[in-house]
Amino acid sequence: MQLFVVPQAKQPISTGSIQQGMIRLPLAIAIGFFAVGSGCDWRSASSSTQSIDPSQPTQTVALQRVMALGTLEPRGGILAVMAAPGDRVSKIYVEPGQDVAAGTVLMDLESLPARQLELNIAQTKLDEAKRRIAAERAAGEAKLQVARSSLKQAESKLSDAQKRFKDSKADGGELNLLKQAADLGQRRLRQLESASRDPARQRLVSENALDTEALKVSESQARYESALRDAQEAIDEGRFAVDSAEQEIRATELSLIAAEQSASLESLKQQIELLKFNVATSRLVAPTKGRVLRVDATIGTATGVSALMHMADTSNMVCVAEVNVADLSRVEVGQSATITSPALREPLRGKVQRIQSLIAAPTLASPYPMAAVDRYSADVIIAIDSDDSASASRLIELQVDVEIKAGGSKESAKVASAAKS
Repeated sequence: MQLFVVPQAKQPISTGSIQQGMIRLPLAIAIGFFAVGSGCDWRSASSSTQSIDPSQPTQTVALQRVMALGTLEPRGGILAVMAAPGDRVSKIYVEPGQDVAAGTVLMDLESLPARQLELNIAQTKLDEAKRRIAAERAAGEAKLQVARSSLKQAESKLSDAQKRFKDSKADGGELNLLKQAADLGQRRLRQLESASRDPARQRLVSENALDTEALKVSESQARYESALRDAQEAIDEGRFAVDSAEQEIRATELSLIAAEQSASLESLKQQIELLKFNVATSRLVAPTKGRVLRVDATIGTATGVSALMHMADTSNMVCVAEVNVADLSRVEVGQSATITSPALREPLRGKVQRIQSLIAAPTLASPYPMAAVDRYSADVIIAIDSDDSASASRLIELQVDVEIKAGGSKESAKVASAAKS
């Protein structure tokens, strides 16, 4: 800064003018030094911003690296534990930072006791129906045994009646003898009748003898027919007994089937499955092993669209870096990466695991005020080394600076050679 002095006409200098000049001179000198310092700071800040802003594509100043912003996340993501609306939290069994296994009970809701009682009632009804069916089945089995025994007896009687009938009709049997006696009496009666009509022998046959013989024939025929009817009736009774026993067996079997169907076991089983599902929805369990990151709910919190708890498997950590599209051609799978942040005691190491193909506006806010607002990027997944996973798991969703060593790629070599030329 140069100071120009303009000559003026000499005038008497008063004491007040001297004092005012002594005050203005230091003030002008201070303003000049402040302007020079501000200009230097602005130029240095501008150059510094241009060299390290990860939101801008990497220039030829640092061809061996790709700078980006990223966040520390579990490889499997963060699980938000939620519940259906219309309920409230009654018990909380875990605390933030606690490691849990899959199936560990996390919370109970107020609806759990009522739903558990409904399940117990339905289970009791099912048990009672099963016991009733078992008793009816036992009674039915007893009836079946009696019916089967009656069937065997009826079949045995029928077989005996049929055998007796067959034996009676055979030579020497009762029916055969009665039949022969009836036939013999019939022949003798015809002979007597023929003799009574013959004048030569008419005197040898009296009317009384004819009547007596006719009576004997009738009696013989009646005994034969009676024995034949008895044999037929015995056979018919045996068949009827067999049919009755078979009908009793079928009726008993049908009654057993009807008893099982009337018990509605299937509907009770389905109702129990539904009630078990309702109980499960009233008891929140860990879907997978992991660590409780944060408990958002307290006793009495209403369930709805908000998460009650957040958890994640933090054994494997990754960094999701938002790489500018201008630098994507120099990023390859397997490249080393360094992750830094003021919140980290030491830098984290990792390797590029996957490059997402979806291009979109970045979600992370750049800390640099001169960063472009119309830039686009792609997510690059960096697998953090197992030795550093524990450190990364303590700061989940931390925004970090990412430096990817891209010097080994062919694209970086081309850009470097072009920059030198």
